[in-house]
Amino acid sequence: MIVYQPPRILLATKKKKLGAGRYNGFGGGIEGKETIEECAIRETLEEGNIKVLNPLRVGKILFQFKKNEEDHLVHFFRASEYQGTPNETDEMKPEWFNDTEIPYDKMWTADRYWLPLLLKGKKFEGRFVYDESHQIANHELKEVEKL
Repeated sequence: MIVYQPPRILLATKKKKLGAGRYNGFGGGIEGKETIEECAIRETLEEGNIKVLNPLRVGKILFQFKKNEEDHLVHFFRASEYQGTPNETDEMKPEWFNDTEIPYDKMWTADRYWLPLLLKGKKFEGRFVYDESHQIANHELKEVEKL
């Protein structure tokens, strides 16, 4: 989940597991019988202490790793409205950035490719393969009309 109120974007430093120390959006795995959207809303609440309103599903990317990590199919949502105040949790530390000062050097390399599409309101699908050093070995990314 990316919270975007132009020109502000809410990102969070991940504190645990894969990607620890990098800025990310909010998200995680589906629990029980919840939908992808319900999962995105719940994870954002758990990780950032905010309840997003009217999230829009804008993308999906399969991330594959050549070293000791399962594949991750990630669904991307964008929201501009929320309830609550973003606060640090055990998993994430939220921080607002201007959309012209996104800290790409402290994010996954793939974010440079898909995040500009999300910010422009485009829909997208893709696949990124990371090598043993977590650098992009190859990728495919395309704009789509619908998901």
